[in-house]
Amino acid sequence: MTDGRRLRHHTKAVRGTAQNPMPRAEVDEKCYHLMAPILEAKRARALCDAVWNLAALKDVRRLRPLLVA
Repeated sequence: MTDGRRLRHHTKAVRGTAQNPMPRAEVDEKCYHLMAPILEAKRARALCDAVWNLAALKDVRRLRPLLVA
């Protein structure tokens, strides 16, 4: 710093790693905001919802229309 002080910080586990995981809500928000500019908001939201409910999806082919940019 200009007054001579030195600051130091070491992060052992960055956000989003196995040692410091993000909560589901943060993952969802991050994914949505990364996809929305490309897929448009409605389709990005639908894709996020579909992925979160993947186990209940009866036919994986229903994802295809959501993945096309």
